[in-house]
Amino acid sequence: MKLWSLPCLCIIIASLLLAGCWDRVEIQDRLFVMGVGIDKLPSKEKKKPRYRLTVQLTEAQALSGKVKNPNIAPNWNISTAGESIFECIRLMTTRIARKPFYEHLQVVVIGEELAREGIEKPLDVFLRDQEMRRKIKLVIAKGEAKDVIEVKPRLMPVPARYISIMTEEAQVKSTRIPLMSTVGEFASNLHAGSDSMIPRIEPHTREVKLDGGALFKQDKMVGWLSGEEVKSHRWIVGTKSAGNEVIFLQNQKYSTFEVKSSRATIHAVIRNNRPVFHIRIQIEGHIAEDGFDHNPTLQKIREKEQLLSKKIKQDVEIVIHKVQREFQTDIFKFGEQLRRHHYKYWKAHQKDWPQVFKEAEVEVQVDTSIRRIGQTK
Repeated sequence: MKLWSLPCLCIIIASLLLAGCWDRVEIQDRLFVMGVGIDKLPSKEKKKPRYRLTVQLTEAQALSGKVKNPNIAPNWNISTAGESIFECIRLMTTRIARKPFYEHLQVVVIGEELAREGIEKPLDVFLRDQEMRRKIKLVIAKGEAKDVIEVKPRLMPVPARYISIMTEEAQVKSTRIPLMSTVGEFASNLHAGSDSMIPRIEPHTREVKLDGGALFKQDKMVGWLSGEEVKSHRWIVGTKSAGNEVIFLQNQKYSTFEVKSSRATIHAVIRNNRPVFHIRIQIEGHIAEDGFDHNPTLQKIREKEQLLSKKIKQDVEIVIHKVQREFQTDIFKFGEQLRRHHYKYWKAHQKDWPQVFKEAEVEVQVDTSIRRIGQTK
């Protein structure tokens, strides 16, 4: 009994000490950081960067929608300036009386000018700090990030939460923004040496618009793609399970095709010491709108399938040509296909890949299947 008494006593004492709540912080004393905007500021010394950090703060009552005091706003935007993001965060303690918590951070917005300069260093603290999550949304502002954070939406009290929900909905339903949209995903792409595309956000007074994407070569933005061009990109990378396509028929009629699923395969071959990429896109969906055609026939359905395939093929080829010629940014992962299946060629041309990518030949095949036409009577 004596041999067991000492360990048992130690366990009892430890459980009493370790189970205490000496370091707890009451929820009403917490300030939650919901959104962050980062912009570049002009610096007196060219070699030293200078950032403006705009942080959106809120408290538990605002998140629950139970703000009873009319003098308390549901959120508070505060801006600080410094030579690093960490310095900007520390400077906030001179302006607020409560400790900010980053566990609920929803979105990081990067200003356009800073994005063109490079975002690896500004994002580092969001990956390094243990309070931050890798699933924080990441978007690029058309203009300044501060304007996005300060938008006042009509129906939601916390703008950062509004932007986060919009990003999730837009990715699934519209396909007009890139699928990749988190800090962690961008960091993984960057460390793998791959190029990226991040959703574009445009601020207005009472709303924001998510449409298109910002193209990145490593960590520097090189240009924009429109929403329609992003749709074509998502056909290629096989991440489109929603959205729609409109085809125009004779006599000013049109038909709307609702996408239900798509699959893309990319095969790389070497021809005359040049890479050739074969892209096959297989699409299935339903007819969402077709006028009052009460006499649908198999021939009409096949004609619509051919028109859809032709339109999508043209759109995809235009986007590939634009990205190859203007940006030399491999957002289609062609280089990864070469690395997997033609490693010797990839190893020999890896350093010259932007130029090789620019001159690569791409062949596109699209097969569309209409599975349902809906009720016609």
